[in-house]
Amino acid sequence: MKKIFLYLMLLLTVAVSCKKESALNVDITKSNLDTYTKGTLDKWLEDNFLNPYNMEILYRFDRYQAKIDKEIAPVMEDKVQPLMEGVQQIFIQPYLDVTSKAFLLPVLPKEIALFGSGEYSDDQITLGTADAGRQINLYEVNSYDKNDVLSIMGTQERPAAFHTMHHEFAHILHQNVPVPPEYEAISSNYIGSSWVGSGNSAATAKSLGFITRYARNNKDEDFAEMISTLLVEGQDHFDAYVNTATDATAITKLRKKEQVVVDYFKAAHGIDFRRLQARVRTAIETYAPVAIVPVPTRLSQGSYKGVTIDKSAASQSSAFVTAYNSAVTNVGAVNGIPINPTVELVFTNPAVNRTDMILKFTGSTFAFWYNLTATVTTGNSGTIRLVAAPQGAATQYANGTFIQAQMKPILDYFTTKTFRANWIEGLFPGSRSTLLGFFDTSNSQLGFYGNVQR
Repeated sequence: MKKIFLYLMLLLTVAVSCKKESALNVDITKSNLDTYTKGTLDKWLEDNFLNPYNMEILYRFDRYQAKIDKEIAPVMEDKVQPLMEGVQQIFIQPYLDVTSKAFLLPVLPKEIALFGSGEYSDDQITLGTADAGRQINLYEVNSYDKNDVLSIMGTQERPAAFHTMHHEFAHILHQNVPVPPEYEAISSNYIGSSWVGSGNSAATAKSLGFITRYARNNKDEDFAEMISTLLVEGQDHFDAYVNTATDATAITKLRKKEQVVVDYFKAAHGIDFRRLQARVRTAIETYAPVAIVPVPTRLSQGSYKGVTIDKSAASQSSAFVTAYNSAVTNVGAVNGIPINPTVELVFTNPAVNRTDMILKFTGSTFAFWYNLTATVTTGNSGTIRLVAAPQGAATQYANGTFIQAQMKPILDYFTTKTFRANWIEGLFPGSRSTLLGFFDTSNSQLGFYGNVQR
């Protein structure tokens, strides 16, 4: 079972007390389980969930589907289909795409119960629960808005319905095949219900190798949080989280957990986790384009360590190739060093600095480095501009300075242009999140591209 706890803050006023009341915007008469008549929504739910998956969607208010000692509100009927369309596209369909109906039917929950509000009590709120692999409860349906990014993606402290859905299904999966013992061995800082305490800040949890504060509850919640975060928030979000962890031990733990998750899906359920992850990401961006985070924003967040560029790869621009070849010819003629056709453009330390970059060439047994300063503007129209910076003291920098005059054509190419970064799946289908292109803003043409380093 999953519980997301949040502190509720009360604002007290001493001089004046004012109470504003309004009618509850839910027609309870339509929710009477004894007298209701099925309508078009019921037919749609039967056609899309009950008939194909033997999954019943419970949205009419039934107090006994949740704990009777908790405060909870019924569902607004017009919120049900939009949310369940998302569940169908972002949860069910990606699993169908990478497995089969034969695999999915036995493990899908047989009931999804919807509630208008969270399940409140004292200082906590429950956003989702899973009961013995048979039923999943989803809360706060009345606040769902497909066009609001927070409804789709939520936040680290308050995840949204699709994170909750994948989290709860992860529990169902590990109830069938247990969490591998090596996963629990990675972290020993589980603290149970004390995870809600002020001593377990988001920064503290991250420094200990946990993906969220809630992951410190126990190994099962840690495992489910890793799965749901990797699937819903996505690899770019996870990489930014890892790359900006300042504790090397935390980085190691998070990467180990990631690998256990990938291996578990393959060994326990025969699922290619990376394919599933890609299907979920595509589904989210198709269902709600507002959820797309532009590449320049990801660059500024530290999602990527850098990019490896192959001059010989197909579709590199003639301007880039010409500048590269000219530099190679110059170095060969003057210094006799054969410069390799690949180059790396990397952040010096994405954990704390997404401004300083190094342009790395190799040739023979030598490395040639050039320091650059990156200016990244965020958003869909964001750009990246590189300018030369003072060289460092390491031998690689001395090597770079030694042939700097000969390398001028390619160094000028990188440092005199402004680029717009984006994925190039239109050029290479299936390469999204793998091949990153840099488009010359002076002509909007692809200048160069390479494999993202994570």
